[in-house]
Amino acid sequence: MATEEELIQQILSKNPEIKLKQILEDLETEKTKTAGLISNATLLRLIAARYGIQDLQNKDFDRSLSIGSLIPGLNDVTVTGRVVTIYPPKAFEGKKSGKIASLMAFDENGIIRVVLWNERVELVETGKLKVGQVARFAHGYTREDRNGKIELHIGEKSEIEIEPQCKKEDGRFVCKFATKIKDVTRSQNNIHLQGTVKKLSPSTKFKTETMTGTVLHFNLSDDTGEIPVVVWNAKAEEVEKTISVNANLRLINARAKANQNGQIEIHVDSYTYVDVANPTLQ
Repeated sequence: MATEEELIQQILSKNPEIKLKQILEDLETEKTKTAGLISNATLLRLIAARYGIQDLQNKDFDRSLSIGSLIPGLNDVTVTGRVVTIYPPKAFEGKKSGKIASLMAFDENGIIRVVLWNERVELVETGKLKVGQVARFAHGYTREDRNGKIELHIGEKSEIEIEPQCKKEDGRFVCKFATKIKDVTRSQNNIHLQGTVKKLSPSTKFKTETMTGTVLHFNLSDDTGEIPVVVWNAKAEEVEKTISVNANLRLINARAKANQNGQIEIHVDSYTYVDVANPTLQ
């Protein structure tokens, strides 16, 4: 596999009109887009592919990435996540007929929609792939949906491994689902919690100079402590219909922040997955 320096030299050799300064500027642009979550080596391989360098086809290249580091246009990438939602398969017709199913999966850095095509849909149809399981999605590719959100597509050349052996690079979520309440820190994003609902208050409407909305308050308790939860707008209306005091609850992809009094709260919005039906994951 080519080193970073070798990739730069390959780009320059194959594209004499390109200057080193342009490659370095491209690298800085990609680093900004990905918030530093992807290594320079990986980003350089992506840039090299744009310039016709096929180092990305090297099968020794480790393409395992965290969900939070995914960007559109990646090919042959692998992520590992816990499945939290599975949507029913659908058949489609056109130039080619087939089947499609989708699911939501998360790791400790993000949550993503995974789209399964044709033969890969059978794992959903047969019930082999279930909510709560950890799965490794290998050799997939990323695209943007119509709303600009990233999807991972799993097709004919892709592989799915259910409940893979826990590996260091997969992150601690593979072995353990949730953060304990005592370990929550302020300004923590993409946090996953599990606990029991306490001190549930009815939702209320609010209005400011710039917006109107709905807010719902309750406390979440586990064996290490208790923390306030604030649920916003449409998610508040949705959650209020399904929870009650002493209900077991999972919150996936919430965020922590300090209120005006310095107390840490958990905030839940449309990007948070809330589950009261399957509270047994550890």
